[in-house]
Amino acid sequence: MIGLFDSDVLIKLCCCNLWSEAITALGISTAYRLPQTSSLPWVRRKLLQKLKEAELSDIIERIDAVNKTVEPLPDDYTDGLEAFEAFKAMQEVDNINDGEQILAAILMRSPDGKTLLSGDKRFIEAFRTAFPKEWETLSKCIVSFEMCLEAIEAKYGYDHIHQNAAHIKHCDGTLRLAILAEPNRDHFIECIASYNPCRVVVEVTETVVIVQG
Repeated sequence: MIGLFDSDVLIKLCCCNLWSEAITALGISTAYRLPQTSSLPWVRRKLLQKLKEAELSDIIERIDAVNKTVEPLPDDYTDGLEAFEAFKAMQEVDNINDGEQILAAILMRSPDGKTLLSGDKRFIEAFRTAFPKEWETLSKCIVSFEMCLEAIEAKYGYDHIHQNAAHIKHCDGTLRLAILAEPNRDHFIECIASYNPCRVVVEVTETVVIVQG
């Protein structure tokens, strides 16, 4: 399976030191990334939105290592995207940034064997709302950060996640709520499931039965 990683999910997995675990747990054979993660100053500025300078060194080192082993999107994936109608339509949608627009258009144009991995709930929710028919077809090919964590937990166990990520859980809002000071797998599983933006939402309609006597 080919994994198309947005910058948010790549950075969050590296923050938690769970990049290689995600690749294995999700069965990714080939990974591609957006080119902006090659700029470590850009990565540093993004990390500083949630983390302190003193926390960055190891994370940036891990991101740099990923940059050296994971290629940016190849030209044949992006050639001609500007003329693709869905690409142009996404320019008008709030909460879909340039990188997410590229990845989503690649998936929409040629979904076979590809998975889009996103760490941005706003993008997933915006895509679901703006393109409901496409979402119905492609939802199985879109993986959130929460789903990455679910897959890692299933393969490596919760203790491994807690050991790697507890000290840096504030890198992500869901993770901050899901990881407690004392390891609690049940709470973790319930929390990441409830905040998964890819989850199926079932509307329940209340039925009122009137009995006449």
